[in-house]
Amino acid sequence: MDPFTQAVLGAAFAQSFAKKSKIPLACLAGAVGGMAPDLDVLIKSANDPLMGIEFHRHFTHSLWFIPFGGLIVAAALWLIFRKKWDFKNLYIFTTLGLATHALLDACTSYGTRLFWPVSNARVSWDTVAVIDPVPTIALYIFVTISLRMKSAKMARYGMACMIGYLSLGFLQNSRVTATIEQLASNRGHEVERIKLNPTIGNLIVWRSTYQYDGNYYVDAVIAGTFSSPEIIKGSSVPAIDPEAIYPMLSAQSVQRNDIRRFDYFAQGYLFEFNGAIADLRYSAEPHKIQPIWGIRTKPFTPDTHVDYVGFSRPNGRALGTTWDMMVGNYKAEEETQIAP
Repeated sequence: MDPFTQAVLGAAFAQSFAKKSKIPLACLAGAVGGMAPDLDVLIKSANDPLMGIEFHRHFTHSLWFIPFGGLIVAAALWLIFRKKWDFKNLYIFTTLGLATHALLDACTSYGTRLFWPVSNARVSWDTVAVIDPVPTIALYIFVTISLRMKSAKMARYGMACMIGYLSLGFLQNSRVTATIEQLASNRGHEVERIKLNPTIGNLIVWRSTYQYDGNYYVDAVIAGTFSSPEIIKGSSVPAIDPEAIYPMLSAQSVQRNDIRRFDYFAQGYLFEFNGAIADLRYSAEPHKIQPIWGIRTKPFTPDTHVDYVGFSRPNGRALGTTWDMMVGNYKAEEETQIAP
């Protein structure tokens, strides 16, 4: 999730275990530890545009990295605050803060190598958007009160709010899954695999992508807390085989390997878009095929890296569409309907 959420969650978790006199230390060390794993965004290459997305949420986000990451962060803070705080407490609180990071990221749809190096699987529980101010604001309030009152209990209340919100995300995911499975059945489809994304800032409007018989089907689901889920039907696109697309690229070429790397990043949800290969998991609007990023090959230079390209981004119109779905003002466009 966003760095601010990671910081307040790390602070809240560290404060939850702190004595009254250690609350300020726990807040600072936990917040820094909570953000630290995202320093992996600095791993980049001018020659390899996929290196950044390959190493983000990689080893720094593994559960196995937690004690080592906490040690590194504590050492850095100790060099600054060694006259004020002892290393032992710094290490405890940075480690507690860092321990929250990967688990929170795994709740999103992006994919996190939670068990690296034991497993390279990109874990994504699809229960919260990468940006959601609702739990963040609540958690920030409790962290602030905890700091001012020097009360670990208030931080624990904040943690309870965050856990409750994430639990609601799991429940909503289950409801949306059942809704899409019924929709697919009505179409005469059997869901081979499915990807669900809660949209930015809420757990009500969800993007669904499922695969059947060589095609991906994209729809939106409005899952109101006190109402039956409503479907906004979208459209479909053919799935692609990363080993077969662009047959002029040999299996050993750099660009073929780049396609494999991007396929791994996108968790296999690839399709062709405007002469490029795009990631179908994300879109500017929940029910449409408007990819945010992708790659473009250069078939005449197969041993150079592909280009990483950006497409549409969520703008005012797209966010307005999501808002209209949330409040019940959205009217489905007939041309987006999928025939059963």
